[in-house]
Amino acid sequence: GSWPQAIEITGAGCAEANGVYRASDRLYCEAPIYEHLDAGPDLKITREPHTNAKTGVTKHGWLLGHRKSPLYGAQTESLVVPSSGWKKFGGETPVPTVKVHAQLADLFFARADDAKAAGDSATERGDLPAALEAFSAGVDALKRSGERFGDAFRSRAALLLARRAGCNLKLEDPRAAMRDAVAALEMVRSLASAETTALEAARALGCRDDATAQRLLEPVGAGKILDSGAPLVLRCVERWVRDLADMFEAEDFDSPPPEPRHMPADRYLEGMDEKVREEILQKHLPEYFAPPGGTGIVKDAQECLSLMKRWEEVLSGQDFQQRRKELWNRQGLSFPRLLQETRTLVAESLADTLEPMGFAPGQPGLTRVVRQMQVYWSSDRACANKALDLEELAEVSLADLME
Repeated sequence: GSWPQAIEITGAGCAEANGVYRASDRLYCEAPIYEHLDAGPDLKITREPHTNAKTGVTKHGWLLGHRKSPLYGAQTESLVVPSSGWKKFGGETPVPTVKVHAQLADLFFARADDAKAAGDSATERGDLPAALEAFSAGVDALKRSGERFGDAFRSRAALLLARRAGCNLKLEDPRAAMRDAVAALEMVRSLASAETTALEAARALGCRDDATAQRLLEPVGAGKILDSGAPLVLRCVERWVRDLADMFEAEDFDSPPPEPRHMPADRYLEGMDEKVREEILQKHLPEYFAPPGGTGIVKDAQECLSLMKRWEEVLSGQDFQQRRKELWNRQGLSFPRLLQETRTLVAESLADTLEPMGFAPGQPGLTRVVRQMQVYWSSDRACANKALDLEELAEVSLADLME
């Protein structure tokens, strides 16, 4: 049959009996066995038979038991857990309040809705810590719903995150505000309150103006920052926000937005202490802690000039020049495509000089090193002259090598 999937027990005198029970895939007496979500099979709700010794008549009822010891029960022939008629057996008074839910998600959606209402009420009273706690409880309820997709889930999650973002901003925690606002916008791009909070959080983190903030927030809403398989595990969003905040702190306002860095381990480390999580990840996945362009640094003009001379050896070589000519002789390439192909060619050709210095492979590392070199092209004549030599060899402006 189509059984109710969740039973909610509240107010029981035996506190351990309270909680959510989910229908297992096992039947007993023609009805599902319900197991406690947290305690597992130690706490069950089962349909049980009872045969009268005198009459031989078998009747049925539902028992809530702990390790086969009955705490509460309700006599009924119904194959569905009753919401009333419960009595005390080996448990303590009061008897529980029992709510039956067709789907597990329905139960947690209702909890999320109640939490949102409580958060809104606390916000109206000006009790921001209580509001923050309530909105977080709503997010936690959605995590436990088992849902990940669909309008009912996404709209609830986006509203709770947007509300929590607003609280975090008022409580002067702009990083947390940005995290929640970005996550909300990843779910519902048109959520105006989250967009307003994101822009205010960007200013609080040191962004120079709204135009820059809007440009850097352009990727938000495309669904690439959030983990679509676990949308309320916000670790990837936190890393993206951290990279964004680092850009603001360095006054690096002209760079492209940070690249999202997804880590499958995020789903399994959810709920761990921050220090423990960082230790595990740094030990097993150190590459995720490197900036997108790597960790390489051009320390001064002398090092810049030395590096450019090594580039000159590569770019003047027969292999690079042959490949460059073949590229430029290809028919039908638009200029943007030609420029992109040239960047790839230069990045591949210079890999042996850049990667040992800590610059990332490919375009990210090339962009990082060129951005650092620009400082010396504008302040050191020898570096500036060598840059002109390199542009002749590559037949492209070195500034155009950045993506």
